[in-house]
Amino acid sequence: MPAYNEAAAIESVCGEWLALAEARGFILIAIDDGSRDATGALLDQLARQHPALRVRRQPNQGHGAAVLCGYRQAIEAGAPWIFQVDSDGQFTPADFDALWAERLRAPCVLGYRRQRDDPWLRKALSGVNRALTGLLFGVRLRDPNVPYRLVDARLLAALLAHLPPRVFAPNVFLAAMAAGAGVAIREVPVTHKARRCGAGSIGARRAMALSFRCFAETLAFRLSGYRRFLRAWRGGERP
Repeated sequence: MPAYNEAAAIESVCGEWLALAEARGFILIAIDDGSRDATGALLDQLARQHPALRVRRQPNQGHGAAVLCGYRQAIEAGAPWIFQVDSDGQFTPADFDALWAERLRAPCVLGYRRQRDDPWLRKALSGVNRALTGLLFGVRLRDPNVPYRLVDARLLAALLAHLPPRVFAPNVFLAAMAAGAGVAIREVPVTHKARRCGAGSIGARRAMALSFRCFAETLAFRLSGYRRFLRAWRGGERP
């Protein structure tokens, strides 16, 4: 769970997911991405009360970097399955079991937002990601950047080894790589709600800049790194 300046909601959101984690014997890793508010202090307080919560900190590097930090922390912890969800309260633990059941059919299970309750800018960014995934990689995914996904840790580690450094939207790359390599992917509809409080950090001008960045990064990877990845995968470099 990546977190940045979510002090107003982090206790209630973490509380919901900790209830699920503690009931199942899971751990929850929260990545504080250089928050400037009380997010870090609140996470530390929760960790003292809940042994299932582990808190990691990094200087602010953005959502994608925080997600990757969480993935690597979970792999190092020996988790056989890794689930990612955001900390803004837009997703509910009630949908987790639907993904958990599908792990028996596929090593990668993606939620997709049945009805997205977000401003048009975020919807537009998702549309760009979806279009680029189809255009450049020839794969169709309903919601390639969705922050509600369950992945076999061995598969995730193999994909991360070929991921370009410092990409803005690593989940898009990981989903496209898995689909392009022929990995079985299940897509499950999940509930999406408005942010519990506060507002997103992407304004109109930044959204445009990020769209261009996503396009440039995705195109560069498709023209070079993706081919190397497929050659390695087809040569037996897979979990």
